[in-house]
Amino acid sequence: MSSKKKLDAARKNLSKHLQDALMLELSTIPPYATACYSILEQGQYDRSEPTIVNAEPIEVIRQVMVEEMLHMVLAANVMNAIGGTPQLNNPNLLPKYPTELLNGAGPEVRLRKFSPKQVKSFRKIETAPKDLRGALRGEYSTIGGFYAYVRKLLEDACKEFGDKEIFIGDPARQISNDDYFGAGGEVVEITGTPAQRRKAAFEAIQKIMEEGEGADLGGKAGDGDTIPGPAEHEDIAHYFKFNEILHSRYYRPDDLVTDPPTGDDLIVDWSAVSPMKDDPSEENYESAPEIAAISTEFNAAWSGLLDGLHIAFNEDKSALRDLVPTMYSIKSLAQKLMRIPLPDGSGETAGPTWTYLAPKKRG
Repeated sequence: MSSKKKLDAARKNLSKHLQDALMLELSTIPPYATACYSILEQGQYDRSEPTIVNAEPIEVIRQVMVEEMLHMVLAANVMNAIGGTPQLNNPNLLPKYPTELLNGAGPEVRLRKFSPKQVKSFRKIETAPKDLRGALRGEYSTIGGFYAYVRKLLEDACKEFGDKEIFIGDPARQISNDDYFGAGGEVVEITGTPAQRRKAAFEAIQKIMEEGEGADLGGKAGDGDTIPGPAEHEDIAHYFKFNEILHSRYYRPDDLVTDPPTGDDLIVDWSAVSPMKDDPSEENYESAPEIAAISTEFNAAWSGLLDGLHIAFNEDKSALRDLVPTMYSIKSLAQKLMRIPLPDGSGETAGPTWTYLAPKKRG
């Protein structure tokens, strides 16, 4: 094989894995959002000052969701930096639930209401790899192992062909903090000299790993990011956020990953949840046209969000900011579905299916 063909093959392989990264991050958002939107803010906790029950787990899951959105931006920036074309609205690539992550090698993700069982499944999704040796050979079963392999592919390609031959993408397609709506942390732009772009690409991949599983952080729960505010403090990785909910207690950033959290109480009422049917599908609504209409409206909004992301990553970065109202609409419609009982007498409610609709099917 000629040198040019080898280079083209290396870039194609990198682009494929970065596209997989985009779909991986995207695949976690609907399950996390579904659980979050199913939580009811109701009831009181008997403290000296009453506190709304479940406001806290809602905020914890919301923090994870916005960081997953940031991870999509970071993966798209790396993909664009090497001349790839991020795809966010290709029905053949989009997840259908239930599904197994990492093309079947990773944990299963399902659309279910907020419950200990579902939060444990989220924690499993965000579990760090115990040993990277297999992952570096392409034998991974965790998100952290997958990204370690992607990082190695990029490192090997840069060593073999040189940074200049790998980072050929248009810098104008890089999403910056000015383009993004500021949620989940700082965006890493892959710009500058070829060497600077390589360094930034590795920084972006490392950021995804640290915020997710807390990989390579020296055994502490903190992920190195600072949460601004009156009581500024260090954030923690996603695995530990879900563990906080299960323990009903916050972590301190210096808590060891091998120990339970030692911070303040995190108030959780597992009963204050909409009784949504597990893994809802459009077939569930065939005899309920009113529910089907709301489901179509939800899916149209979700499809519009994916279309907007695709445009932002490939054509017009300003499209990102225009998506904020769509995100609020998605939340409102999901919660509306979860308040409607199914007509089968089961006592369960409807729920969002997160189905991509072609433009002509959106009504």
